[in-house]
Amino acid sequence: MKKHKVCAILNLNEDGSRLAPLTDTRPITSLPFGCRYRLIDFPFTSLHSAEIESAAFFLTGNGRSLHDHIRSGASWGLDSSIGGGLFPHTEIDIKEAVETHQPNQLSSFYHDQIHYVVRSKADYVVVMGSKMLCNIDIQPLLHYHQEKGSDVTIMYKNVPKETCTASAAESHFSFDAEGTDRITGINLVSHTPEEVGRVALSMGIAIMRSEKFIELTTEAGKQNLKGDTLLLVKNQLEHNKVYGYEYTGYLKDIDDIQSYFDANMDMLNEDNYNALFNRGDAIITKVKNGAPTFYSKEAEVKNAQFASDCFIEGKVENSLIFRKVKVAKGAVIDHSVVMQGSEIGEGSHLEYVILDKGVKVGAGVSLKGTPEDVLVIKKNAVIEAEKGA
Repeated sequence: MKKHKVCAILNLNEDGSRLAPLTDTRPITSLPFGCRYRLIDFPFTSLHSAEIESAAFFLTGNGRSLHDHIRSGASWGLDSSIGGGLFPHTEIDIKEAVETHQPNQLSSFYHDQIHYVVRSKADYVVVMGSKMLCNIDIQPLLHYHQEKGSDVTIMYKNVPKETCTASAAESHFSFDAEGTDRITGINLVSHTPEEVGRVALSMGIAIMRSEKFIELTTEAGKQNLKGDTLLLVKNQLEHNKVYGYEYTGYLKDIDDIQSYFDANMDMLNEDNYNALFNRGDAIITKVKNGAPTFYSKEAEVKNAQFASDCFIEGKVENSLIFRKVKVAKGAVIDHSVVMQGSEIGEGSHLEYVILDKGVKVGAGVSLKGTPEDVLVIKKNAVIEAEKGA
C-alpha cells in the first residue's frame, strides 16, 4: 500500500434521527457496539490494516463523544508526525449556516475536503462513513480499481431486498449488460420493483485518484449537493468509468433502532461474529483495562457476551452486556443490550430492551419490548417499580 499513498475522508455527518434516543447525545459513529467497541472502530481498523496514516473526518454537530474515544488516533496509527495525522472537522452544519455564498463558491465542507487532500499529497482518496457496519480490506479494492482503469470504484454487496432498511437514502447499482461491473445506474432501493429479489446495495465506500476526487467534489460543490459519495458520481456516470467492487463479508446498515439491535444480536451467532471480527486483522478499539467479570454461584448465563468489570448474580441469556454492569439476584435479562455502567435491580425482568449507558433499573421492574419493537431506555434514566404494583 505504501507504493501508492492513500488518504481517507470519513463523512460522519450521517442522519441519526431514526436511532433516537441513542443518538440524542452522540452521532451514529460513536454508538457502542458488541460489548466493547464503537462503530468508528471498524472503518479506522480498515485504515490501519491498509497502513493509511492520514485521515480527515467531517461531522455534523458536537463531536465530544467521538473525540473522547479516538483522542489522537494513536490506537489506529493515525498520530504520525511525518505526513500523516487525524484531522477533525466538527459542527460543519453551524459553519455552513453562517456562510455567505457567492455564485460557484464552494462551501467550507467541500473546500476543507479539497484542502485536506491537496495537503496530504496522496495519490488516492478512499471515502467512507461509519453506519455501514463491516470489516473491509482496502488493499484489494485499490488493486481492483487500478486493474479496471476506473475513475471511481464503489463497494457493494448483493443482498436480498427484504433485508434492506426503510432508509430513504439506501441505493443500489445497476450494471452494464456485459457483466463487467461497470455501474450504469444508481437507484433508490425504495423505488425497486416488487419482483426484484436481490439488489447490489451500495456501501458508500469508494476509492479514486486525488485529482478525480477534487474534480468531482468541485462540481458537486458548485451544484450545492451535500451527502455521501454517491452524490459525487450519480450525475457523472456517462462521463466517468465507475465500477462496483463486490464485498462478501458481514454487512449491516445501522440506520434505525431495529437494525442496531439486530446487528448486536447477530454477534451471538458464531458465523456472524467470525465474519465481522475475524475477517482479516482484529478490530482495534480504545483500550480500557478492568477486572474480569464476576459471576456468583447463583448466576445463570446462556448464549451471552460480557465485557469486563461486570458483577452478575442474576440470569442473562441471548444478550450483550457492556462494561461495569451490575445484575442483582433474581434479575432476568433476555434478548437485550445493556450498556456501560447500568444497574439491574433484584427481581427485575428485561426482555427485548436496549439500556443506554448509566441506566438504573430498580427492584421488581419489568421492561418488555418485542422482536419487532424493541424498547429503548435513554442514557442515565432511573426506573423504579410503580407503588402498589
